[in-house]
Amino acid sequence: MIQPSLTVFLSLLALLVSSGDLSAKGPPKELPMLVTVGDLAAEPGQYVGHRIVVTGRVRSMEMQMGRRGSEYLMLILEEDSPASSGTIQPVQVFSPTLPKVHEGEPALVQGVYHKEGKQAGRVFEHFVDAEVILRN
Repeated sequence: MIQPSLTVFLSLLALLVSSGDLSAKGPPKELPMLVTVGDLAAEPGQYVGHRIVVTGRVRSMEMQMGRRGSEYLMLILEEDSPASSGTIQPVQVFSPTLPKVHEGEPALVQGVYHKEGKQAGRVFEHFVDAEVILRN
């Protein structure tokens, strides 16, 4: 009697493990949408709260200090095209780490876009909470 019960139990356990129900992972992350700085400026509501990948040129980079003393990097990312960069609102990018990109270089930023929200204890508008910043 113990042998069949053990076989059934092990079969059910194997089924649960293979289906991923016992994994500690949360829900899968949404795939990011590829956008430009111009897309974010033109239709910000379409991207609010979504993961995005935005490309542009780094106008400036500056280390900032949060209200509780934590440091973060704020980048200003502008449209890559020099002709349109003055007419399109640049996007602010917040990163907890120092990326391998410099001012004036093209960059690719992946993260969550916010039309408005708090970052480091202060209110900001039109920004990306960066997960990854790469030289493009």
